[in-house]
Amino acid sequence: MKRRMFTRLGSTALAGTLLDTPIFSKKARGLKRGDLVALICPAGKIEEKKLQTAIQNIESLGLQHTYHPSVLHQHGYLAGKDHHRIADIHRHYADPKVKAIWCIRGGYGTARIIDHLDYKLIAKNPKPLIGYSDVTALMQAIYQETGSPCFHGPVIGSTLSDYTRTHLYPLFHPDQAFDIQVKHDDYQVIYPGQVKGSLCGGNLTLLASLCGTKYQLNAKNKIVFLEDIGEEPYRIDRMLTQLISSGSLDGARAVLFGIFKGCEPEDEHSFTLMEVLKDRMKRLQLPSAYGFPIGHIKNQCTLAIGKEVQVDIKDGTLKIT
Repeated sequence: MKRRMFTRLGSTALAGTLLDTPIFSKKARGLKRGDLVALICPAGKIEEKKLQTAIQNIESLGLQHTYHPSVLHQHGYLAGKDHHRIADIHRHYADPKVKAIWCIRGGYGTARIIDHLDYKLIAKNPKPLIGYSDVTALMQAIYQETGSPCFHGPVIGSTLSDYTRTHLYPLFHPDQAFDIQVKHDDYQVIYPGQVKGSLCGGNLTLLASLCGTKYQLNAKNKIVFLEDIGEEPYRIDRMLTQLISSGSLDGARAVLFGIFKGCEPEDEHSFTLMEVLKDRMKRLQLPSAYGFPIGHIKNQCTLAIGKEVQVDIKDGTLKIT
């Protein structure tokens, strides 16, 4: 499958160009060259090799790193026991030397700890949290409870492509406009439209799992982005239906689907992924499209939760305003 994704800002190298402008405003100080970034594993376990990849990535971005030895803990499929992962999050939010917190990987486990976080501590020490996949639950809870900045972007233990590095731009220049132009063969318009709104969303599986909890997605007047991996179309159907029926998508202005890698059916008699997405969006009648550079893919963009954006579905453009 060939994907051609371009940005109007070109392919400016990240290191040396994106690290000189502060991020956010009164609440949280911005990243700049030499800043200290904490590496955490709030969900699935990792090996030493993954940690070293994360360290190399941080250094290649002109940043410094810190981590607690507990990131290498293993407890079943988790990166240590719940109280260890909670303590790691708290120590880095409380540390004034740490300017951002970057998740090394996703996996599973953040939903287990969000009821036990000290949100007053986090609210007093706001700083960017970056990650995706299972980190969706953590970001959804932290942003909703505290407003501390959260970025849906690559986990730092993964391979960062040139595209992914360039599209970290909003993390380093949040007060500047940035256009994401989607151009690849699999981009499909479901319902055209031009809309403006603030961003919310993340991994579909995690957002569906939060339905009925106090962290349930509230998409009123917002532009929702969704992504997933390795789910059969009937499961995608089930989870989208759950979001719709729970009221999570009530009042949404648009739905942007990322690239759902490995989500085509094994059964030849099944609905396809696109048939499911079109059917569920027919119920909502919202501007929507499939194929934004979001999700478990090599080339992914970084999106700030709560950030105001403009979307032109027909043209496949997302403008961070």
